Amino acid sequence: MRFLSLYPPTSTVSDMRAVLLLAIVAACATGRPATEPQPLAHSVAPAAAPDEAAEPSGTEASAPSAEAARPHRIHFDLARHPQRAELFEGDALVEDLGAGGGGRLSRGGWRSGFVRARVLDADVLVARGRQGRLSFAARRGADLHARLEGVSFSPGKTAVYLNGTELEPIELGTDGLSEVSVTLPGDALRDGENDLLLRASGSRAVPTLAGLGRVGLALRAFRVGPSPRGDAGPQALPSVAIVEDGVPALKLEGAWRATWVLQVPPEARLRALVRGVGRALVHVRPMSGAANERRELARVDATEAGAPLDVDLGALAGEVVRLELSAEATSPATAASTRWLRPAVVEPASAREAARRPVRNVLLVLVDTLRADKLAPYDPETRVRTPGLVAFTQQASTFLHAHTQENWTKPSVATLLSSLMPWEHNTTQHESVVPTSVKLLPELLRAQGFHTGAFIANGYVSDRFGFGRGWDSYRNYIREGRRTRGELVAADVLEWLDRRPTDKPFFLYVHTIDPHVPYRPPAEHLGLYGDTSYRGPVDFSRDATLLENIKLGRIRLAPRDRAHLEALYDGEITYTDVHFRGILDGLERRGLADDTLVVLTSDHGEEFWDHGSVGHGHSVWEELLHVPLFVRLPGEPARRLTDSVGLVDVMPTILEALGLERPAELSGRSFLPALRGEAGDAPQPTVSGFMDHWRTVNAGRWKLIVRPGHPLRLYDLANDPRETTDVAEQHPHLATWLRGELGLALDETRGAGASAPRPRPRHRAATTEIDPETAAQLRALGYLGN
Repeated sequence: MRFLSLYPPTSTVSDMRAVLLLAIVAACATGRPATEPQPLAHSVAPAAAPDEAAEPSGTEASAPSAEAARPHRIHFDLARHPQRAELFEGDALVEDLGAGGGGRLSRGGWRSGFVRARVLDADVLVARGRQGRLSFAARRGADLHARLEGVSFSPGKTAVYLNGTELEPIELGTDGLSEVSVTLPGDALRDGENDLLLRASGSRAVPTLAGLGRVGLALRAFRVGPSPRGDAGPQALPSVAIVEDGVPALKLEGAWRATWVLQVPPEARLRALVRGVGRALVHVRPMSGAANERRELARVDATEAGAPLDVDLGALAGEVVRLELSAEATSPATAASTRWLRPAVVEPASAREAARRPVRNVLLVLVDTLRADKLAPYDPETRVRTPGLVAFTQQASTFLHAHTQENWTKPSVATLLSSLMPWEHNTTQHESVVPTSVKLLPELLRAQGFHTGAFIANGYVSDRFGFGRGWDSYRNYIREGRRTRGELVAADVLEWLDRRPTDKPFFLYVHTIDPHVPYRPPAEHLGLYGDTSYRGPVDFSRDATLLENIKLGRIRLAPRDRAHLEALYDGEITYTDVHFRGILDGLERRGLADDTLVVLTSDHGEEFWDHGSVGHGHSVWEELLHVPLFVRLPGEPARRLTDSVGLVDVMPTILEALGLERPAELSGRSFLPALRGEAGDAPQPTVSGFMDHWRTVNAGRWKLIVRPGHPLRLYDLANDPRETTDVAEQHPHLATWLRGELGLALDETRGAGASAPRPRPRHRAATTEIDPETAAQLRALGYLGN
């Protein structure tokens, strides 16, 4: 089987880079964003809204409208993100397993048995050992027919299991890539997620796959649909992603359809210029619910000069939809062949031209163990008082959907300061050390001439564990036996600001720990939320590991004791707020606020029986992963931003704000455009995890929890912020879409093999012995209890 590729031929890659450079130069000359489409001369009258019983719109182009001339910005540049698309030949899904499809169907290689590699001059998925799993979306009912292109490394038949049901075995060739077919019984299929397990008859070491150990089979392509594909032989088919007239474009012809899934922003439009022969079609299919009908939105006849396409998507605002582009013939004598130039979903843009104020310095403040929903910018009904933070948000942007990438301090801070995912920097265990091959943000900035300083009140973020690199001034209060109270840290920070060399820009990292156990707020702050005369088992002065003992069930608390425990935590937040405000005031008094980027965030949250436990480091629920993120960018107004972002994205943002080059190996993406009221070229989900057993993906209001061997769990955070109701059965196609997005993200960050999207350095895990002194220091923070 030869299948339609989503990717441009190799010869066009350098052309695309050149085109992008020219576009940037042109944008700088004209003042227009490089990715913003030029206003179209004409617009196509859109079809009726999907819920209206009306015929599709006609093919006649309308006169220019005020809406067409309104300034827009790109929300999703479809041609620049072919890996995010799924291709269909008629009703059959066709996935290139050596490209985006491989990541989508194999969970990016995470616990699926598959890994990216190159075999027989082809990019493929290779099963390490004897078996590998593919996950794909389907509906229960009628039989489906799958076709696999691959090779077996051992003679004999390969066993096939669909959702645990054994099917007829298949026999892949051993001398080269071959094709086999398998029928998937309708009664074994499920709505939404389906699991296809392939188990080879044996495995062996292959010289060209050195480093992978013994391997069983490799797969290059996967096709599944309601009808078997005929044995018509290989087809030489063009790429979908092309470049025409120096701009990214899509080529769609014959029976092929390309689809992208997205949450539609308010007042969105789909725009493109369609050239070629035939008719361009736009369909949409809502992803929510179990039964979702495909509806036509618009059609336009392509011309060689180019027919403008401008489709109003406003009626779909807020919905997650599958957007489908295709072509059809207008004459039986001529096959359809269309080229879509600059196809993009756009949204209204502000006409404001802000004067860019240079950023010279950076203050990065991390408040340990601060859950987002305790703060008024996230929950206006919260009882916790933070007047300093509220005042700060009048000048700083608030990211409403920010997540940490792990649920405890060491891996979270390693991600914050490296822009690598936890499974990349491998600093995930109590004994882990940040590998020396990982370059931390202070190391990069110090090499650029910044004066760097760190004031850290958590013993895990210390030189003992690899965090002492790159600092001109470094203080870890735990390791040095100093008191960790916020007022003392703030005083040291202000003194450092006075002593630093004024001829250098600075990077200052402040890590306070007051909301972390043991909770001991001053009485004046405890009194706001609880009883200062309380006597009972909740007494951290007697036992620093009290919370761990509660978590393990060794200590049981009455409702009164539980209320006091949470009052202590709330009091610590208010206490922290006082001294955070003191640092900000210190910047103002020293004349540093106008050119200093200020970031405030946390490494994780804290649970108070939300899901039956307390503390952190044990789950992937929002009370642990949803963290506050506030950014004050000089010269920009405060905004409330709904972009999905993570701690992994902070470092690239800082580097871009400072005008410094972003190292290619970073996994995060800069959210500086969002801070400036601009948009990126595609919405991106945020991925988090817990050790190697759990992964989560957040995209707007939706959150998916994935645990291999268990059903997918889907939560609608807009209507169920406490994650009490799993709605995966009600929205199976949303769940499988998010699983695919998780696979694409993991495919990027796991990065193994020559065919990986962005091959990157592998960092060997490093450890150190936790000596009795270090163990005692950590135990005083409630870690490492008996």
